[in-house]
Amino acid sequence: MFFLNSDFKENLARNKTVWEDQPWRDKDIGWGGGNAVDGLYDNRSAMGGQCVISENFKQTATWRVDLGGVVSISHIDIYYRTDNMP
Repeated sequence: MFFLNSDFKENLARNKTVWEDQPWRDKDIGWGGGNAVDGLYDNRSAMGGQCVISENFKQTATWRVDLGGVVSISHIDIYYRTDNMP
């Protein structure tokens, strides 16, 4: 018999394809949408290589992830850039 642990949260977006409408212009800096689905979030500074940063002076930014099909989502965690300040 198989029991599902209800406390287990699977990251359905991990390493999936992402799309942004306002990506940072210089792709060599490494602020692309892939940072949002790599599973890393302990260094939330601009230069930590784990944040998605959109182009300057834009009022909105849209980001999408292709989950590969229809899935049930219980919640979404968003970790904002904090520059590692409390």
